[in-house]
Amino acid sequence: MIFQLEVFFFLFSLLSINVLAAPVNQGDHISILFPRVLTPAFSFTGNLTSFEIPPAGTDKESIKKNKKAVAQQSNRAQQQAVAQQLVSNVLTNAQPVLGLPDNLAVTILNNFHTSRSDQEKHITFSFNAPSCSGTCVGHAYNPVSSVTPGKGQPGKIFGSTGAAIFGDKDKK
Repeated sequence: MIFQLEVFFFLFSLLSINVLAAPVNQGDHISILFPRVLTPAFSFTGNLTSFEIPPAGTDKESIKKNKKAVAQQSNRAQQQAVAQQLVSNVLTNAQPVLGLPDNLAVTILNNFHTSRSDQEKHITFSFNAPSCSGTCVGHAYNPVSSVTPGKGQPGKIFGSTGAAIFGDKDKK
């Protein structure tokens, strides 16, 4: 009986070694070349800036003001989370194209708005990267651009000269 168990474990270990030694698919060339994970660190300015909530006093007016400020900050935190997600999506898509570093300090300048240069509602953000020759400015759309050029892209990134370096081509 013991001999049969020993034979079983021996054969089982041989089988597992063969399985472990089998070749493993390494994935497509993109995943091999760009296995890094982008981890942006966000700060907020403009209409997404967090604000201090003063402690509530004991009078009714102070308590009412404090409750209003807490509700506003909670709303602001939700907007910041949405902005972070959309900007992260743009940066993740742009990383292999622009060779962005793994760690980026990103400043989100404004929440959804339009501008003279971009009539589609977008979040404006900026960061420094070598591929931009200084400061890059980007627009993140929710969820993607619906305007040509750049239709279907999650956003656009502009170099220090103002020329689009990512997201200016329609996605097929």
